[in-house]
Amino acid sequence: LTPTLLGGKNSQWFTEQIYTQFITRFNWEQGAAFGFLLLGLSTAIVWAGLKLSGQKFGEVMQKT
Repeated sequence: LTPTLLGGKNSQWFTEQIYTQFITRFNWEQGAAFGFLLLGLSTAIVWAGLKLSGQKFGEVMQKT
């Protein structure tokens, strides 16, 4: 049940899609676009998490 909920064994993660575009298909434009999209989405998720928790990025980085 759990593997099915996570997409099963035939699903591809977003990073695998990026790898496929660069290495297998030699589609550098699409791979770069996917890479920047992943960067933007990751940044937005971290920013939203910090805003929801009321923390500041500088303070979090100094705690580590």
